[in-house]
Amino acid sequence: MTADIDTKDPKFLAFWTKCIRETSKWSQEALAESSGLDVRTIQRIEAGHPVSVTTRRALARGLGYTSSDVFEDPEFIKGVHALFDGLRKVQDEEVQKQFPDHMRVGVARVTTGEGLARVAYEASAYLFHADEAITSEAKELAASIFDFLRDLGDLGDDGSFSERLRYQRSLGELLEQLEAFGTACYSGFRTTKMVCANWVDKTPHPLTIGYLTVVPVEKVLTEMMVPRRLS
Repeated sequence: MTADIDTKDPKFLAFWTKCIRETSKWSQEALAESSGLDVRTIQRIEAGHPVSVTTRRALARGLGYTSSDVFEDPEFIKGVHALFDGLRKVQDEEVQKQFPDHMRVGVARVTTGEGLARVAYEASAYLFHADEAITSEAKELAASIFDFLRDLGDLGDDGSFSERLRYQRSLGELLEQLEAFGTACYSGFRTTKMVCANWVDKTPHPLTIGYLTVVPVEKVLTEMMVPRRLS
């Protein structure tokens, strides 16, 4: 995750500038004076607006760095990655304490009917979820998509290629309707093995679980917490 951090990205500069300024108990006016920039520019930086190389260098000096090109320095970048890795580790430990029976699964946004159908095609078990914050109309539409995917999964490989294309088009239309309610769909997969207590043969069977969640569009996800044990 930290490998994706760009220390020249306006969003990172906004976060980093505000953290250092508030930790140092500086006002925006004080940072502006230290940087040789005006207050409006500091406000724009902290709001995540793009800035020029000249402004970025002035900001670096104002924040107390000896090198005006610190945000491009490999050692600085390495240190930032180490910091975020440490924060992530602490966060993971805290989450694990709060939810010992859950685990993280990476998810990606679904933007096509084909992407939705993939949940049915590739998973042998499913966990569907609709966020409480979405509207009742969106929840009803999400439920229709969940039912559609279950039925599609039950078909297995029985459907023809042309039928699959029709299913995907239908799912794409439902997805467009769902997104019109201000929502976004995210899916993920987990591969595990399962053994039932009443099975004579205790050989673990491979199992792929598909996860699909519908959330408000402003809620961007990269992962979700899911039950560790299968029920």
